Amino acid sequence: MEIRPLRTDEIDRFVELGHYAFNGRPPEHRTLDFERRIDPQRHVLVIADGPEIISQVAIYPFNLWFDGVRFPAGGLANVATVPERARRGYASQLLRAAIEWMREELQFCVSTLYPTVYPLYNQLGWELAEAAQRLVGAPPAFRPSTLLPADPGGRVVRRISTLDDVALLEPLYRRFAEPRSGYLDRPRWYWEDMVLRHSNAAQPRYVALWYDGSGQLGGYALYAAEQAPERRLRIYEVVSLHPTGYHALLSFFAAHHLYQEVELTAGRDVAWEAMVADPHQLRVDRRLRGHFLLRIVDVTRVISRRAVKSPGGISDLRLAISDPSAPWNEGVWEIGQRDGHWTCEPSGRGEADATLDIRTFAALFAGAISVRQAIDLGRLLATSTARSTLDALFSTSYPPHSNDHF
Repeated sequence: MEIRPLRTDEIDRFVELGHYAFNGRPPEHRTLDFERRIDPQRHVLVIADGPEIISQVAIYPFNLWFDGVRFPAGGLANVATVPERARRGYASQLLRAAIEWMREELQFCVSTLYPTVYPLYNQLGWELAEAAQRLVGAPPAFRPSTLLPADPGGRVVRRISTLDDVALLEPLYRRFAEPRSGYLDRPRWYWEDMVLRHSNAAQPRYVALWYDGSGQLGGYALYAAEQAPERRLRIYEVVSLHPTGYHALLSFFAAHHLYQEVELTAGRDVAWEAMVADPHQLRVDRRLRGHFLLRIVDVTRVISRRAVKSPGGISDLRLAISDPSAPWNEGVWEIGQRDGHWTCEPSGRGEADATLDIRTFAALFAGAISVRQAIDLGRLLATSTARSTLDALFSTSYPPHSNDHF
């Protein structure tokens, strides 16, 4: 029995197990993933017993935005073990190997996934890193507030999305996503297959394009119009670079009076309740299942890439981190600022100023919890003098969110 990359002649076996475990897309569609999404010998690991695949994981090569900085990331998917050998620790063993593989072979800093079994991933260092919400109501519930500025010369253009829309929407999405945390820097295949849904016989989404008074594209919404069991608009994504764009797009959806319900999936990085005329008409659903988990693959790399918002006035910090599944992250680290950058080096002196585990580090890094909250929960032990440096290190401009699933 060995852990190794998938061989090209084993793709059919990988596809069969993934389809058996998760159903969903048919095998012929899953096979196409290897032509445009992943390299089997770099991005798939398996536990093999001779010719038999016992357990498997795919690692999508992504980049994630965190507070203005792009971090190389591994998106884990298709984690499955054959049922005949389930509950023997194979998945845990494979995931530990995947963490090391992402660091050593793929040079990734972080990893993200959408779990089917939360405890499996959490005990290995992945932590819940967002609190997305669904806002549901009759169309008039989305009527914009009178405090939200409008552009009388603007207009909304509605149509079915096309593949050409990638070039149209991507620059707006990038400007919107870059200062936020958790957003995917989407590759072309992701736009086509998952966002616009132009592959595998999926129904393409509608796009509503907002042009301002000068004729410039400043916002868009992607949505589906469902007819059964009830007439509903399901909004996947709303992006606007100006408040007037939100006014126009909310007005557009509020005008769908023949529909019974509008459902918007969104993050807390946009103050939706503050943009509508009567938030009491909305039902807000904040289920935690289905949200992304984050893992720090390499502590030193993520700290050295972290944005410095307020250079100077930061004391060096000795931070003790526990990470049994990634021993290279374990230990006491000397963290500070040099020449406008965060630094992280092994510390050879004194006791730690602060102590936490890798899951708490991930939640703080994403902005899912604050330093004060981590201390209140007993997940972070820190001296009073260390807190200002911790606040600076983990400061984020927006709560974390991602519209993307894989």
